[in-house]
Amino acid sequence: MPSKDFESAAFTEVDWAARDRGVTVRKRTIGLVGAFLALGALYAYDAIVAPEELVAALNWDVTRADWLLLVATVFFARYGLFPLAADLDRTRRLLGRLRSHPIGLAALLALAVLTAIGLLGPGLFFDTGYPKLKYRLQPPVYTSVFVGDVHYYNCVGKVVDGYCHGTWRYPLGTNRYGENVLELLVYGIRVALQVSLPTVVLIGVVGTVVGALAGFYGGWVDDALMRYVDIQQTVPAIVVYILLATFFLGEYSGVTDGGLFAFVGVFGLLNWGGVARVVRSDALQQRSAGYVRAARATGASDLRILRDRIVPNARGTIVTELSRRVPLLVLAQVALAYLSLSRIASQSLGRVIRVGLESEVMPWHQKWWVTTFAVALLAFAVAAFNVSGDSLRDALDTRQGGSS
Repeated sequence: MPSKDFESAAFTEVDWAARDRGVTVRKRTIGLVGAFLALGALYAYDAIVAPEELVAALNWDVTRADWLLLVATVFFARYGLFPLAADLDRTRRLLGRLRSHPIGLAALLALAVLTAIGLLGPGLFFDTGYPKLKYRLQPPVYTSVFVGDVHYYNCVGKVVDGYCHGTWRYPLGTNRYGENVLELLVYGIRVALQVSLPTVVLIGVVGTVVGALAGFYGGWVDDALMRYVDIQQTVPAIVVYILLATFFLGEYSGVTDGGLFAFVGVFGLLNWGGVARVVRSDALQQRSAGYVRAARATGASDLRILRDRIVPNARGTIVTELSRRVPLLVLAQVALAYLSLSRIASQSLGRVIRVGLESEVMPWHQKWWVTTFAVALLAFAVAAFNVSGDSLRDALDTRQGGSS
């Protein structure tokens, strides 16, 4: 049960009936609707006026995958970032608690940097074109690879005693097709964002709604929803996606960006059961709390209690669960791309790893850089999500006094 200090801090007496009779549309809802209207206007502009590129300065031709990412970003800003900006005192307390988790804070900053690189890097720093085959398998800077007298090898840097030395032109080297490995990693981050953020937003919305309703009402509502969750979790999302990719999203199906939308739909609609369970458990504990009883006594509706009390007080649990889902989604997409079972595989880290392990031109251990940097980036991102999720859970769990 929450402590008395938490209950008094969580609940302030409000004339709920008067608020319900007054303005029913909140400013935040207006902002959310306005953001979607702005996205709709930009989409129309992109489709009609500037079909080649929406932002000329960034050389950004917005794809359907990018539009899906923008929609998910609006949801994330509304329900993740805006509450922090609207309550600066709470944000300061949150940052103060995060300072007691320096590793978690560092992981959050690292994820923010990776996100910025994925969003802005492709447009600002790279101009994708056809790979330069004559510059394939260039080693990273400060390293070298033995090429001997291979007639087809064209070293960009110096050749000393049969060893080609890397240069800053390709700081992380190139693969067998002459593609810049650094550029591939940046685009791999973009693909990871395009896949994970929309999917985790869908998982969070559906799982939170179902879990909160089940825990708050209990009874037959709880039984019906949780039995559906039990049935749903017996259906592996990755198997469903493979079937869709095989029969409906093949190479000659003519479906553009179909793999991304199928991934978001399948994994988003089949993987929210775990989030629903933890939110339900939290709601079961809260529904008998003093601040919920006080809200009922002042005339608050069930919807308002769920929105303003149950769900906000479960935010630590929700953030933790969603942060653990993101690396799993990224790994699933990388695995599908590695197996060439994803229509969005061309710029995925999975494809980078698969190309690096192919030994048609050179044994994989002689071109170690192609796979090593991709695997290291993937491992770093997964670890950062796990560490930051645990730290956010402790910082957001005010029922434990805000420090742990």
